[in-house]
Amino acid sequence: MSKRNGFLMIYALGFGLILMLAGIFSYGQTTALTPHPLAVVKVERGEGLGRVLRRMEKDHGVSRRFLRLLAVLRGDSTRIKAGEFVVQGPVSSNQLLNLLISGESRIDRLTIPEGYNLMDISAKLEQRGIASGRKFLEITHNPRFIAKLNLPEGFSKETLEGLIFPETYYFSAGVDEREIAAHMVGEFTRRAMGEITEGGSPSGLTPYQILILASIIEKETGVGSERPLISAVFHNRLKINMPLATDPTVIYGVKDFNGNLTREHLQTPSAYNTYINQGLPPTPIANPGLESIRAAMNPARVKYLFFVGKGDGTHFFSSDYKTHSQAVFKYQVLPNRKRKH
Repeated sequence: MSKRNGFLMIYALGFGLILMLAGIFSYGQTTALTPHPLAVVKVERGEGLGRVLRRMEKDHGVSRRFLRLLAVLRGDSTRIKAGEFVVQGPVSSNQLLNLLISGESRIDRLTIPEGYNLMDISAKLEQRGIASGRKFLEITHNPRFIAKLNLPEGFSKETLEGLIFPETYYFSAGVDEREIAAHMVGEFTRRAMGEITEGGSPSGLTPYQILILASIIEKETGVGSERPLISAVFHNRLKINMPLATDPTVIYGVKDFNGNLTREHLQTPSAYNTYINQGLPPTPIANPGLESIRAAMNPARVKYLFFVGKGDGTHFFSSDYKTHSQAVFKYQVLPNRKRKH
């Protein structure tokens, strides 16, 4: 081989290496890495990059081999810092590595219990200083924003009530209200939407009506074993066109409710007053958990039409009004009289 050809080969190899490195860096900069919108990555003190990447591959589906290669080429394989990082996605490999070596790991933890409505969630976001409660409410009632979420046909385009999945969420400082809402709805879509849209209904309810019913069940009882029974009562009432007559729906329709449900409230016309109106209210009244959703789809096979609280968190169920009236007297009227005396 001549000296000239040797130089050409070295030049070609060098040029090829430069192109390969440029391709790696370009891929690491432009290609989305995380499969989910948000993910929490924990790095323990003294933990090496290899171990962190193996866990991330298992938990979040990232490519640990490419990330390790990119970290070595960048000279960052030993520079990651301990912390609990929120990855707001989609992010590139370079962005993820920048986060891990920056040490900027401040995150906010937010737990949404079953039965919270949008007002409750907005108040908690505001109280915790995570985001503006007012802006969150505006976003979750914004038809243009809701349309971008590609919800199934038949779901409300006016509100995201019912579509916030009860869960513990992690958000980085300064997260936008749109990202919060989109992530919470995304979690609902991933965890619950399939059950609602594919499971069917014994009463012919639409998926959105199932969600509405599930929200009522969630507000009526916190006892898991009772949910199918509560569901049966409402399914049975719907079949015979009997008003649902459930207090939580009336409360949802009262502006600035002060905690005291009165006879006047029960007699005031409202789209959510199920004492006056037959059928389900127009939207969910809260954000139900999976148990309530499954109960709405699978009511107990009983003929109950009534239930009344027993004062201990549970309910007495009955199939006829006479038995129900006796239960109301026993569990509510008599205890109230005793308290007054």
